[in-house]
Amino acid sequence: MPPSPRGQKALAAIEQEFAQQDPDLAATFQGARARSRTVMPFWLPLSWTAVAALVPVLAVLVGVHALVAGLPPLLTGVLTVVLAGGWVVFAARTGASRTAPAPSPTGGSTDVRV
Repeated sequence: MPPSPRGQKALAAIEQEFAQQDPDLAATFQGARARSRTVMPFWLPLSWTAVAALVPVLAVLVGVHALVAGLPPLLTGVLTVVLAGGWVVFAARTGASRTAPAPSPTGGSTDVRV
């Protein structure tokens, strides 16, 4: 829930006062905010839909490998790359709908009283 207009004004005043008191630290926070939006996370958050979609992909790969015994290794590799690549794209698109929270100057606390 976004802050009220009164809360936004209070936060802007606090940020401005903070920037006047310690410009170096304020610049460090601004740099961290800019970098955090461009750096990829170390882990990929997956939705339950993406995890559930992995099951049929793996079932198709196992089924094709079990039913077609004489399948050339190159064809198996191409099929794996196509199916796994499609799943990765699907998982990335379903995971991209979640937005990461913005960095907070309060250290992660959302309970800010003005």
